[in-house]
Amino acid sequence: MTKPHLVGAYGMFWDRSEVDWYPGSGPAAWQLLGRLHQRKPILRVCDFRRAQGFYILFDDFRASYVGLARGRYGIGARLRKHSVSKRKVWSRFCWFSFDDVVDGSLESWSRVHRRAALRNISSEMVLRECEALLITALGTGDQNQMRFQEARRWEQLRREDFLPGGLGRKAEASGYTDRRLRDLAEQNRR
Repeated sequence: MTKPHLVGAYGMFWDRSEVDWYPGSGPAAWQLLGRLHQRKPILRVCDFRRAQGFYILFDDFRASYVGLARGRYGIGARLRKHSVSKRKVWSRFCWFSFDDVVDGSLESWSRVHRRAALRNISSEMVLRECEALLITALGTGDQNQMRFQEARRWEQLRREDFLPGGLGRKAEASGYTDRRLRDLAEQNRR
């Protein structure tokens, strides 16, 4: 059993252009893919589209927007809306999920597990996790050694990860909802 915590997973400075927000495979086909590790058997891939939490959009110089994502569609839906907005110019984003990540049923895949993050958390824990979050997001890590209680940092799965021999091809192909990514991953198994 995990310790009480607020943030279950996070991604730092992901590249907006590395996400195919509107793939040709249909409106539900896109994914917000992250990874832990690079080699099997510990490689994990996860789709964070439906994770609840919040996100920060960055332009070339600074944070330009902070948003909260809750409800059924999560962080991904909010980011996807921003991807077509003409009002906010942004190129990178960070996200912080209140949900946990657990093993999925497919080889090398994990999944977001919804949880009531605040139900069993003390105000002291919320304050400590918020401090860790601000230190992480603002890049003031040399300030002190404050860390998240349980959260793991996930790296963005990139286009180059689907080149021959890439780690995107090492995860079970049926986990990709984008037909193009699934085809690339299946090529590795042939």
